Amino acid sequence: PQNPMPMIEWEIPYGTIMPAGAYALAASRHMALYGTTSEQLAQIAVSTRQWATKNPNARYQEPLTIEEVLNSPMVATPLHRLDCCLVTDGAGAVVLTTAERAKHLKQKPVYVLGAGTAHDHSMMISQMPDICTTPGVISGQQAYKMAGITPKDVNVLETYDSFTITVALALEDLGFCKKGEAGAFVADGRLGPGGALPTNTNGGGLSYTHPGMYGMFLLVEAVRQVSRQAGPRQVDNVNIAVAHGCGGVLSCTSTLVLGSEDAL
Repeated sequence: PQNPMPMIEWEIPYGTIMPAGAYALAASRHMALYGTTSEQLAQIAVSTRQWATKNPNARYQEPLTIEEVLNSPMVATPLHRLDCCLVTDGAGAVVLTTAERAKHLKQKPVYVLGAGTAHDHSMMISQMPDICTTPGVISGQQAYKMAGITPKDVNVLETYDSFTITVALALEDLGFCKKGEAGAFVADGRLGPGGALPTNTNGGGLSYTHPGMYGMFLLVEAVRQVSRQAGPRQVDNVNIAVAHGCGGVLSCTSTLVLGSEDAL
């Protein structure tokens, strides 16, 4: 019979621990091609932790430094423990209805302006067409086209952060910076509070929560930001938020553009 998990035969025997090993290969390749550094990836974890300090429900709320990320145990070179997401309990929910029905509800609605999804390989990182380019290139463009926006119109980004490299690839593939430039893009704290692209404002999977299916939390936080219900971590003047999920081992992505009435 066909092996339902071919990685057991073709990848794991060669020392690829899952899932960290797969993402470590992507990080290593990105470093080799573009000069990305561990310090730059660590900055993603630091910026995300800055948001977590503003979220009383976050698992980790203590400030974090680049040095602490780099000094945390190595999980799969070049990814340290603090480059990796949490393993926690958690749950979330969203309510979806028509725009007409939403007009009569207590809370101001948040509108789905665009959506896209793409899939280019299964659960084997060795089968990824380009280990530094995810299907987010496709799903992002689909969502932007439907919404009639560009990355420059996005006020807040909520993107899956299973590992710091996952965020870096998403930033490039969604068009916030060019391919290979994510390391420099995040280095000045651009993703954190007060930064030009507030990202993972709830503390993300790196510091807030990660119960396995993290995508729900991307949606919840994006809705909270657009509806001005994010409390101490609320970003000013949010009219458009992008929620971007990534599943498998960089295998499949889905992108949503959410907006306020002002964005219609």
